[in-house]
Amino acid sequence: MKFKNNPDFTLKEQLGFASGSFGNTMGQDCVETYTDQFFREHLGLTTAQTLPLKSVTKVVNIFSAPIIGALLDAGKPGENRSNKFMLFSAIPLTVSSVLLFTVPNGSLLFRTVWAFVLYLLFNVADTFFDVSLMTISARMTADTNARKTFYTIAQFAASLGSMLPGWILPVIVDFSKADEKSAYFMVALTFGILGLITMMVPSFTLREKVMARREIEKRVSIDFKMIFMNKPLLLLSLSQLIDSVRQVCYSALPFFYKQTLDAFSMKSIVEMCSGTLSYIGLASVPFIGKKLSSRDMVSYGYLWTGICYIILLIVGYKSKFIVGVLIAIAGMPNSAMGAARKILLADSVDYMEWKSYKKYGRAVRNEGMVFSFNTMVSRLSSLWKDLMIDVGLSLIGYKSAKVVNGKSVDVAQTPKTLKGIFWLVVLPGIIGNFVPGIIMMFDDYTGKKKEKILDELQKIRRQEEEASPAEKEKQPV
Repeated sequence: MKFKNNPDFTLKEQLGFASGSFGNTMGQDCVETYTDQFFREHLGLTTAQTLPLKSVTKVVNIFSAPIIGALLDAGKPGENRSNKFMLFSAIPLTVSSVLLFTVPNGSLLFRTVWAFVLYLLFNVADTFFDVSLMTISARMTADTNARKTFYTIAQFAASLGSMLPGWILPVIVDFSKADEKSAYFMVALTFGILGLITMMVPSFTLREKVMARREIEKRVSIDFKMIFMNKPLLLLSLSQLIDSVRQVCYSALPFFYKQTLDAFSMKSIVEMCSGTLSYIGLASVPFIGKKLSSRDMVSYGYLWTGICYIILLIVGYKSKFIVGVLIAIAGMPNSAMGAARKILLADSVDYMEWKSYKKYGRAVRNEGMVFSFNTMVSRLSSLWKDLMIDVGLSLIGYKSAKVVNGKSVDVAQTPKTLKGIFWLVVLPGIIGNFVPGIIMMFDDYTGKKKEKILDELQKIRRQEEEASPAEKEKQPV
């Protein structure tokens, strides 16, 4: 997979997209992985505060995604609205991701409001950046093979961005037992500065190359109908929605390492091993891709991880070594799955374009609509995950830190709660992998069928380009 074999993109464009993916995933992972733990252990928030806080935030964010997608699709060809949106969102995204890991003096109510405002700002800004970056990436080429290489290379950077917090933060926190709060803040600040720099790069390096001609009056009703006829997108989104159960497992892991195993820094070691394995898996995508489709990579990746968590359920957690090995190899397909999902999502834009022509006689290709719909589903998935982890921690009797005179005081967990954390890891790890893996098997936009549709689509595009504006107006809606 050499860059010279991907002439659709310049080196500047490839590095620009990879840079944005790196910074964005790094901020996402730092906040989504550790805020549950930080809110409870240092802000002193309980389920009574975190549940409404995260629910309201995610609901607002769900509805913001389609608005952002519509704004991106409303732009004129070559206007590069995505670049402006990325610049606009990078700063608030960074500031909020850092301040979320601070503990202000004050009452529990004040801390709750503080966390809510920052969490809301982070999520909305992240949605602006994420949808904008993915939308412009799909407008840079119509070649599916070039797109596959482009996303696979970028996934190397995205995977590193998502792994760094998991590698570094537990070690720093373990070495700063007396002042854990400051350790969280310093790590978040370091990642925040690095993330801001890298997230600004794509705004200056990426430009739209392929955009379908758009009417001045938007055919929103057609766009909306076509979303629900886009079978590959719907199946991918459904699997992502069920993936929220799997995310409960990942949210519970920091509690599992720190509380149940009493070895928080073990998380760093395991994730370094898992990250190395996932890079090996990602590097094999060009070779595996000759035998397996992107759909197969996602489906089989889920099933592999689910099997690893079944074995973990059977052997238990008496041996830290066995636990570490199983969790590490369970994460091996993650990076390849991440690249495959992006490829499938971009491919669904082609499918939607073909399907709309067959149904309405007009090729509808609105990348912003597709990516915003997927982001909306992702945020809904994140909401379910937050609800489930909060309810799960309450059911096992997890006790948050107490706020006494404006300061947090640690509370010891019972043996029953420590064992309950293990169940929060393995059960979602099994269910949340097997169900999405089975769902993805129903996606038939692959193999010979995909090749046939793409051939038809090329002919449709040529017809659309040759049609005069007057002829296009006469086409049925």
